[in-house]
Formats: sequence, C-alpha cells, structure tokens
Amino acid sequence: MDKEYILKHKNIPVLLFKLNEDFELLEITTILDEKRLPFGLKYAGKKEAQFKQLSDWIENRGLPRSRSDLANIEYDFNVKNSIQLTFGSYALNLADHYWVHKSDINLKWENVNFFSNNFKEVVSFDILGVFEKNREILVAPDLTVDGSLRKKWIINNNERLLLKGSRYDEMQEPFNELIASKIMDLFEIEHVKYGLVRNESNNMPLSVCKCMVDIDTEIVTAQVVLDTELKENRNEYDRFINICNKKGIKDVKENIDNMIIIDFLIGNTDRHTSNFGIIRNSETLEWLKVAPIFDNGNSFHQNTNTINNIEDNVDTLCRWFPRGNYEKLQYIDNPKCFSNEKIDCISNIVYDNLCNNENVKEDKKNKLVSIVKKRINLLKEIIEKK
Repeated sequence: MDKEYILKHKNIPVLLFKLNEDFELLEITTILDEKRLPFGLKYAGKKEAQFKQLSDWIENRGLPRSRSDLANIEYDFNVKNSIQLTFGSYALNLADHYWVHKSDINLKWENVNFFSNNFKEVVSFDILGVFEKNREILVAPDLTVDGSLRKKWIINNNERLLLKGSRYDEMQEPFNELIASKIMDLFEIEHVKYGLVRNESNNMPLSVCKCMVDIDTEIVTAQVVLDTELKENRNEYDRFINICNKKGIKDVKENIDNMIIIDFLIGNTDRHTSNFGIIRNSETLEWLKVAPIFDNGNSFHQNTNTINNIEDNVDTLCRWFPRGNYEKLQYIDNPKCFSNEKIDCISNIVYDNLCNNENVKEDKKNKLVSIVKKRINLLKEIIEKK
C-alpha cells in the first residue's frame, strides 16, 4: 500500500511525498518550504527534475550498495533494501538535520534526533553484520551513514564518535586517516582530527573522529552547493568558490587549495562532491564556513598490497574535476602555510605511522615514501613558481 511521508528540517515541514511498498518514490505531493529542500534549487519549479532530485536523495540517504556488509545487514534485519532501514530510522543522521516520518503521525525533532538523544549501536566489527539477527529495525545512525567502509557511531562522554574500518587485507585506511590528520596538524589546516584505536576482540585497527557538526549546525555537500544554480561554462572549482563567496564565506579558495594540496601529497583517490562542502546554521540557513577536511582514507595505494602493482607515478586520479590530483595544482595560489621546513617532515610522518601497521610490508612502506618525496619536490617547485 502506498504511504505518504513528510520530510522535515528539524521541526519545519519541507515537503510531502508518497512511496510504494518497496520504498520507491511515487510522487511529490506538496513542496511546503522550497528554500529548505535537501537538494540544490537549480530546478526550482520543474516537477520532473525535482522528482529525480528527491528520488536520488532517498536512494543516497542510507547505506550505499557498495557497503561491504550491506547484504548481511539486510539479511539480519529481514528487509527488502537499505531504504527500508533508512526510513525505519526516520532518515536521521549525524551530518544534517533532515528527517522523515509518516504524515499521519506526530513526532518532534527534539525527541528523536541523534545529536541530543541516546541511540543503539548496531554494527559490530567482530562479525560481518549486526549484533543480533532477526530483530525489529532500530532507530540508529549506523543504518543511515554513507560510505563503503563498515562504520559505527558510538557515544563516549556525551560525544558522538565515528569508528571506521577497512575493506582490504592490509587494513591501511585507518592509518591513512591518521597520517593525513597529522600532516594537516603540521600545517595548521582545519580538518576533522582522526585517531587510531583497536577493536578489543580482534585487534582490528579503526579510525575514530568526533562528529563535525552539532544540534545547531550541519554540513551541506559540495554537490548541493554546486546545484544551487544552473551550470555555467566554468569548472567546478571556480563555480564552488564563486557560489560560496556570494554567500559570504571567507577564505574559500585558500581552504579548497589546502585540500587540493593534501589530496595530492597523500594520493587521495576518493575526493568527490559529497565529501567536502560547507557548514551552515540550520536555523537561519546562514553559510558559516568551508567544512573542515575529512575522509582521507582512500590514499597511499590502500588497495594494493604488492609494490609491483604500485606505479611509480606522482599523480593519482580522484572523483572530482579535474580528476588528476596533480592537475588540480594548476589552480592553487601561493599557499601561505606550506613552508619548505615543514614540507620536509611529511615523509617521516608517513613512514613512522605506516610502521605501526603490522600488515604493511617494508618494501611497500619504502615505495610509498619514495613517491611522497617526489610529490614534495614537485610541490616545492610549484610553490616557488607561484
């Protein structure tokens, strides 16, 4: 049977829509507050285009199809798909303040949100699934977090912390997050600070970080930023900076340039328009600042365990225009924080922290350090020319 839902931003009704029994979007019934839609307004007033935008938002709201343990989680909860899990948790998450519920019931944001209410821990790093099988769907952020890695939200001393694992035998991603975090500490670049912990039962390495937003602020992804206006004959780099400048955010270019340089140095292959963006006030909708840099684990050839498969190439391809991390360096100005003295410390940070990963062989560590040193020299040359 078709059901009508209401999408809200905190307690503010945004739109009404209907889903069929397979949780597929049937129609947008009414748009109640266009300026608070969870997607860009470039198609304002165009019903078919906005239907596609909402359908994509619903599809991407929960666990992605690329998630390594998705099939196990769906089996454990006996659901048709991950969207059913998403709506079982009211589509709440710990990134923004949007949520949904059936239109014929009365619920308040303050009683259900994950920022001020306790929640269940669902995902386990001990097994490839959840703690208990065949139970009712829980309201939990573990069921609405994006990304391909197994992830788990916990509460520790009233702080929301995100734990992330790895997809590969060398379990390198958590160490890469730590390395990138230490490099940005060195240059005093604003970023989400990552630490490293071990799962108690099996010693699996996990990255850990605090939630970057709170009850008053939320992240707006770069894709939503870019979708606030129709695409012009400009690249996404210039468009993003221009849109943010018009919204009053300061130091946009400096912050994006810093991200480009870090991605080049670590060989990040997974930068895309959903893992950078801006922070805004969810009450006033004021754009406050560029979001701190986060999500750097897919780097340093994390998916390659033999040096024969590691090309001796300083460049890597990511998922944001232009694809080459080295190619993006053409856009940067003279970065203020990247002094030669500090740049020379990077290779030691990389090697020392990889040494704490018992799964990475010595020849791979040396190969990676060699590539990093080449990137450092190239960066020095570019900075000198700038």
